[in-house]
Amino acid sequence: MSILQSRNPAMQVLQSEQAFGVERAKTMSIGGTVTATGILLSIVATVGILTWQSINSTWQSSGGNMPGWVMPAIIGSFIGGLIVSFVIYGKPKLAPYIAPVHAVLEGLFVGAATFFIPMQFLPMGADGSNPGAMIALQAATATFAVTGVMLLGYATGIIRVGPLMSKIMITALLGLVGYTALIWILGFFGVGIWNGYADTGMMGIGFTGLCIALASMFLILDFQYIESGVKSGAPKYMEWVGAWGLMVTLVWLYIELLRLLSKLQSRD
Repeated sequence: MSILQSRNPAMQVLQSEQAFGVERAKTMSIGGTVTATGILLSIVATVGILTWQSINSTWQSSGGNMPGWVMPAIIGSFIGGLIVSFVIYGKPKLAPYIAPVHAVLEGLFVGAATFFIPMQFLPMGADGSNPGAMIALQAATATFAVTGVMLLGYATGIIRVGPLMSKIMITALLGLVGYTALIWILGFFGVGIWNGYADTGMMGIGFTGLCIALASMFLILDFQYIESGVKSGAPKYMEWVGAWGLMVTLVWLYIELLRLLSKLQSRD
């Protein structure tokens, strides 16, 4: 298996498209992928900011009551995101049209998470203000910084992910998903287990650090597979599949960095 191949679920659809070996007039390019990524991230940021502002406005004006639409929006964005992901995976030609829909759903989730994650660890301000605005800015800055470092490491050839490491990363991701699902399912039945997402102790901080490291390494898989698609002449619409995969990874990285910064500030 080529070292440029990825096992990132959000990128594997690219491999199936390349297998046809059909010559195409318009092919995937780095510049096109960057442009598509910028569009998707702009949508996520815009919807996220509007969502945060709406929640925060209602929260303050109502004396600390959560807007009624928040939980349905969070659940709907999660389910909708899964549906869109499966559609893109099965029908990648639709990516230019429905990846922006996923970006809107991701924006709803990001906006809500940006409001509630800091509140989980930090007290409200004296005037009832949410403590997460500055942390969100720090998390966004850190996300771009980590992405820049990983891109530099990849571009210089310092960081590469081979087949064995890819398998380890996929296994770790599946384990993380299973652990998260277990927390939710047991919590629904009133059974509590250690929650690394909520723990502010050293183990909890270490757990979040591992999540950040895993998300960061998935960026390398994204970079490798985009490069593979460009070199093999993948069709033009696959730029949106690559951008979609990067968007998903960057949102995951941002959420984990937001959680880590909130935990660290709660220990001050």
